[in-house]
Amino acid sequence: MKNKTADVNNLLRKLSKEDISGYEFVNYWDGDTTAIGLKKRNVLIYISTFDFSQTGHYDIIMEEFETGEILRERFNISYTELVADLQGL
Repeated sequence: MKNKTADVNNLLRKLSKEDISGYEFVNYWDGDTTAIGLKKRNVLIYISTFDFSQTGHYDIIMEEFETGEILRERFNISYTELVADLQGL
């Protein structure tokens, strides 16, 4: 994506090779160059790569799309943990 950091674009390339069918990539955060979103059914997942180059980890927030209710938050997780969360939804 043009307006995103290299870390986001690298994450998108890696995720495209994973078995996470049913997700739609969304970008509701144009001003946040370090984040991307995924949507599956009525769940929106915000994935942040902020400080990825320092930590090698991600932060995610899963919320109910229509109400914005936070379903789950995880911080400082590995790529493997991120994929497991996505596959478990």
